[in-house]
Amino acid sequence: MTVFLPRGQSRTMLFNGPMRSGLVLDSRALLTQGYGPFQQSLLTTLRAIFSGEWYAPDAPLRDSGMKIDIDTKRGATLIPEFFAGRRLAGEALGEVLAEYGLDAHIYPRDAGRAQKEDGHFTLSALDIRMYDLGYGAAMFEGTVTAARDLTLPMYRDLCERISSVLNDYQGLFSGMFEKVAKAVPQELALFNFHDGQQKEEFWRRVSFGHDIGTLFWVHRLFTIECDGGNEFSALKDACRALVYSEQADKLEDVSILPDAAFYPGSGNSAVVYMRGGTGEAEAAVLANMVRVQNVFYVTAEDIDRDLFFLANELDRRKHTQDMRLLERQSRIIVEYQSKISLFIAVYDDFDNHLDPQSLKVWHALESAWATRDRFRNLESKLDMIEKIYRRIMESLSHLYDKRLGTFVLAFTLISTLSVIVDTVDFTQGGDLAAPSALRLMVLFAMAGIVLFLALRLMKSRE
Repeated sequence: MTVFLPRGQSRTMLFNGPMRSGLVLDSRALLTQGYGPFQQSLLTTLRAIFSGEWYAPDAPLRDSGMKIDIDTKRGATLIPEFFAGRRLAGEALGEVLAEYGLDAHIYPRDAGRAQKEDGHFTLSALDIRMYDLGYGAAMFEGTVTAARDLTLPMYRDLCERISSVLNDYQGLFSGMFEKVAKAVPQELALFNFHDGQQKEEFWRRVSFGHDIGTLFWVHRLFTIECDGGNEFSALKDACRALVYSEQADKLEDVSILPDAAFYPGSGNSAVVYMRGGTGEAEAAVLANMVRVQNVFYVTAEDIDRDLFFLANELDRRKHTQDMRLLERQSRIIVEYQSKISLFIAVYDDFDNHLDPQSLKVWHALESAWATRDRFRNLESKLDMIEKIYRRIMESLSHLYDKRLGTFVLAFTLISTLSVIVDTVDFTQGGDLAAPSALRLMVLFAMAGIVLFLALRLMKSRE
């Protein structure tokens, strides 16, 4: 078979994985007070304490003064794509890897033992970003070096096996997230699951605070550089098989450039381009779109799961008469509805600000991952939650009416007793001698009236 990567040679390779960060920002408050100043203040703090290059999304600056121009087609989203990023390379990467006892050379493993016969991945840079909704994403950048001649299927298999051991970096990620959480002002943290700061029991049990820093999955991004048109033409078709093995000839190239090919997939994606051409500058588009799609997808998956358990818990206690419990349930539903509406708005806003090449890659990823199906699941569960919410509000209204009836009964009885006291005072005065039959008759009559009113009012509260 044709050798794809000869022994001793290397190819650029990227791995991307999403994870929970344990920190959810109050994006609405940040929008109100100004998102930019918060980011700059946070970055100043982080740069003074921690190693690596800390950064935030760049605001497009155009010479023409236009918001969207042909020189930089992508627009700026209302909420920044992420609130803080950290890039570790060179000496900074080496220091952090040493701190956590990690090696830049990563081998696949079998039963805990390193498998070195095929090759390894050498990490050259680690790019970590944190997002408002409680998630992070890590991009492992480096090269895969072959220990023997590898065919294309063998190369794909090696990369997939390497990706399975990247959760060794969990301690690095969770440690970074915890440090950032301490640097964020408490009033701007909607939820903070670090150091037990999240007090309310329900929110401690939802997905957002569990397995912080653990990769959900790893998406393999095959980056294939070509040294001429002939090599590009040959690899452009051959590298379809890197994405998936069945029906590779039907995989669509979503590139709008003549010297690049983009193949977005569900677990593997590939970009093939010629060095020195326009495709080389656009090659990062695939990695950027996969990174953001990963975060949106896992957010939708967590919310979908939590909505299922929330609906189950609410439905299980639907006959409760505990007003505090009902009020707590209604508050949780309102908070979740707010979170979901913000999530969908952020997703749509990101989609609406993509340049043509990014948009084609984005829609291909949506199709490959069936992202819109996940959104439909969210909508159906949200409809169910809203029905439960209406039932809870009806129960609360009924309990409020009963409580109001209790107050009415109490004040009615007090008023009636006041009348009795006045009546007794009347029957004891004047020429009536004690014991007086008239006094007794009046007292019994008034007692009967009070008892009748009490029974009627109690019955009306049922």
